[in-house]
Amino acid sequence: MAVAPLNKFLTFAVPVAPGEQTIYKAPVGTSAIVLYAQVANVGIGDSFPTVTFTHRRTSVATRTRGNVRNNRIIKDGEIPPNDSLILVDGRLVLERTALVSDSIAISGIQSGITTISDVEYDHTTGLTTVTTLVPHGLSVDDQITMAGIVFTCPSTAGITSSIFPAPQVSFTIEKVIDEGGNVGISKTFETNTGIVKTLPHTFAPSLHNFIRADKDAITVNTSSTATVGTKIAPIKGTIYGSTSGILTVTTSVPHNLSQGDFVSFKDESLTFKCSQDNFFKEKKYPRSTDPVSGINTDVKTVVDGNTFTTFVGYTTTGGLVGPLQMEFICSILENSTT
Repeated sequence: MAVAPLNKFLTFAVPVAPGEQTIYKAPVGTSAIVLYAQVANVGIGDSFPTVTFTHRRTSVATRTRGNVRNNRIIKDGEIPPNDSLILVDGRLVLERTALVSDSIAISGIQSGITTISDVEYDHTTGLTTVTTLVPHGLSVDDQITMAGIVFTCPSTAGITSSIFPAPQVSFTIEKVIDEGGNVGISKTFETNTGIVKTLPHTFAPSLHNFIRADKDAITVNTSSTATVGTKIAPIKGTIYGSTSGILTVTTSVPHNLSQGDFVSFKDESLTFKCSQDNFFKEKKYPRSTDPVSGINTDVKTVVDGNTFTTFVGYTTTGGLVGPLQMEFICSILENSTT
């Protein structure tokens, strides 16, 4: 019978991509020591990216499960060209007990980040054609990072969604598609991201997770059954469908709405996190530029007394791309406690 080693040395080496990455999470039955961690500026030219390195403690105790405490080892540390920044040089202990679960995460801020509007992936060759919302400014042989790209793919459980790339890796641009022969304004490039022979992937817009809402987020404007002027606060269970544009609103008290009634949304009253930056930053909707801002929108369906749907607008983009500017490496000693 094989016996698991009491101690195990691990090395993690990844590019620092847009959004936040969880580098390591202490497994059940172990404690771990981060022996060394650093980030190097590997960008071309005079780039001055910054990095934030976080120790995250998540409660797994019954009464406080899910509560998170973030302690930043360094915040927005600047890395000059051709230089590196040591994040840990000694011992940082990560615990996994019946009460807490520790992890480390890294995020960076850099220049040249562009939003992705479409990705075509050939799973038999690995050829990946990426289109950006605005000109990407990249060239052939540039190394890049991408993050938060959502693909749908078939599985034994049906059509599922996955976020690419995971784990984080860098890629090299093989071809830049010129826009009508005009160099420098291209929005499309090709790279190779590897082969997955049996699984075709289809690009999908960003996924959104509802976080919270203001108490007066939604106002009833016309209704045959609800009181005009009533304020509605969405709660957990509210879901936004990126491809359908439908917001399914769940309320804590009966909404009293009927199909065909009209409601309006207060700007920046709904808080979501989205896959575009790996669910890192909170974002508030609707923005003043969103289709539902400042207008009445009708109730499409009434699911039940506490749930209704309305159209708030489609999402067409998803994911970020930028030049490779930072690389992270760390060494960890993992100790079995069982």
